[in-house]
Amino acid sequence: MMALATGTACATPDSPAEQSLTISSRTAPTPVSPQDYRYPTDIAGPYNVVWSATDGIDLYSRPAELARAYLESCQLSVYGRKATYPGALNAAPQPSVENRIGCLYPPKGPEGTFPALFGTMYAHIAQIRASHAEVSARGCYLGSGRAEVATSEPESDYLSAYEFSFTAKLPPQAVDPRANVQREAATGTGTRAPQFDVFYPWKFDAVPWATTRTPEPPVSEQPCTIWAAGMLDQIPAYRGQNPIAPDGDVAVLIPKLFGDEGFPTLPQSPAWPAP
Repeated sequence: MMALATGTACATPDSPAEQSLTISSRTAPTPVSPQDYRYPTDIAGPYNVVWSATDGIDLYSRPAELARAYLESCQLSVYGRKATYPGALNAAPQPSVENRIGCLYPPKGPEGTFPALFGTMYAHIAQIRASHAEVSARGCYLGSGRAEVATSEPESDYLSAYEFSFTAKLPPQAVDPRANVQREAATGTGTRAPQFDVFYPWKFDAVPWATTRTPEPPVSEQPCTIWAAGMLDQIPAYRGQNPIAPDGDVAVLIPKLFGDEGFPTLPQSPAWPAP
């Protein structure tokens, strides 16, 4: 299973974003200009992301665009720095011994071996707080709709629901070039990933190492689990199954279909507009 967590209720301790990384000097996030960036299908696989949001949240707003870019790029960070979206490294907080190394600061090379995936990752923005100079967001994502390209094995055999959250700030005197642009791709156009620095000039806050572990509610009562359970019927392989066991923990899911029939790759939604 590949999961990225940010220290929230639905995270797992062995998530790649939580593993130790070797800190090196900052370099350019990609060896190509942003307009030349392409989603790395060769190493990440042809999976897409389908977003939803709580009523009242515009998926095409600038704060929601930052949230979408954050999670999508974080998912690619396990494949190394070249895979992440343009501008991710520059938007990341400076690593230190006091703070966790976030997923926007990926290693130069892959942090281990992670399989290429096909299918669909579902993601949801649950909350956004935004002002002119600060954006905080919280949401969930579900990895159960993906399978490995090489083996067709499901990425997970249970409801792999996780929470993500961040706070980003606009530096003093900075002007956001995407504050008043068209962020919705025209019908029939759009790309899998942005070919522009979607993060600039926002800077993401560092997250200190937790000194105490906050008690978590039972899995069945966690907001991301509740949301993900409602999404499970979108995945043909697991349609109609109860993802929660009688004891309140997650249940083992048995795929009824494999390949594209069980784990269809839906169109990227929203697609990213042209630069």
